[in-house]
Amino acid sequence: MRRACIFIFLFFISAVSFAQTKYFYGRLIDSITLLPVQDVHVIDRNTRQGDVTNGRGLFVLEGNLGDTLSFIKVGYRQQNFVLKGNRAAMDTLSITIFPEVHELRAVTVSAYSYADYRQDSTERRKNFSEIVGYSHHYFESSNSGAGIGFSLDRLFSRKEKRQKKALRFFQENEEQQYINFRFNPILLHSLTGLRGEPLREFIAKYQPSYKWLREHPANEDILYYVNDKLKRP
Repeated sequence: MRRACIFIFLFFISAVSFAQTKYFYGRLIDSITLLPVQDVHVIDRNTRQGDVTNGRGLFVLEGNLGDTLSFIKVGYRQQNFVLKGNRAAMDTLSITIFPEVHELRAVTVSAYSYADYRQDSTERRKNFSEIVGYSHHYFESSNSGAGIGFSLDRLFSRKEKRQKKALRFFQENEEQQYINFRFNPILLHSLTGLRGEPLREFIAKYQPSYKWLREHPANEDILYYVNDKLKRP
């Protein structure tokens, strides 16, 4: 009888513990622009599990009520959030995170610097080379504002030709990363006063090309560009 009671007690404890383990869904929002924040590393400090937010700022983690989440992204303050209460257990959490910013000639800009962008670009290049099998000689240094350059004319073999599409896709992604860095929401909020959905629509409608940004490397160029777009009906 005693063994049976102990078994029932342990089963009950295990069941309660299992019931408290669930998936938590969250969405990270920039405190200044009110837009979702992509590529934030979300880490459960209790379980050590992690996720990275997608283009809509969404993440999902398996954990327990009472766990502490940490949010890490260059250019943002590192902060913690404790999973607690019925809202955390049932809803998709909307969590505000705070960017590090500074003023440049009375314009607020992201603390995510050109050096940070270069470092991330180099890391993406390294990861791409290791996964796809490219030698580093396909990438060339660039002094025109982008993190890296490319040399497609060296691809001769059949295998390299098959990989050429992958490299071009990577190049397109790198160009978009550069556009996102230069035409970033925090700078645009400072210039336009827009936030949330109106800011997202402005970016989608007037985002300049990679070529234009390469030819106009100064923030003043973006200021004049944005002022011109704001004059349009």
